[in-house]
Amino acid sequence: MVYKVLGTTSAILLFLQISLFVMRRAYKYLPKKPNWFPPILKFLKSAHIYTGIALLIIGFIHGYFALGTIKLHTGLILWMGILFAFLGFLFKNKFGKKWIVYHRTLGFILIGLFFLHYFFPWLIK
Repeated sequence: MVYKVLGTTSAILLFLQISLFVMRRAYKYLPKKPNWFPPILKFLKSAHIYTGIALLIIGFIHGYFALGTIKLHTGLILWMGILFAFLGFLFKNKFGKKWIVYHRTLGFILIGLFFLHYFFPWLIK
C-alpha cells in the first residue's frame, strides 16, 4: 500500500517538474500578464532541483516496494529517463547551451513514459 502513496507522490513531483516549462511558455504568450504569475514561476524555478532529486529517490523506492526487487519494467524505464534528465543537468557545463534542448525534450518523453507506465505497467514482463 505504501508503494501506491509513493507512486502518487512521484506523479505529483513529475507534474511539478514539467509545469515549470509549461507555465513559463504560458506566461510568455499571455497578452495581459497577471501579477500572481511571477511568484509561482519563481517558486517552481527554485524548487525544480529539489523536486527532481526527490523524484529520483521516491521513484526508486516506489519501484522497489511495488516489485520487491529491481527488474526491467516500464517504471524502471521511466526512472532511467528521469535519471538521464538529472545527469544532463549535472553535466550542463560540458554540453553548453544545447543541454536545455536535451533536458526539455527528455521532459516531454518522460510524460509519454509516465502514461505508458501508468496505463500499461506490465507491458514488459
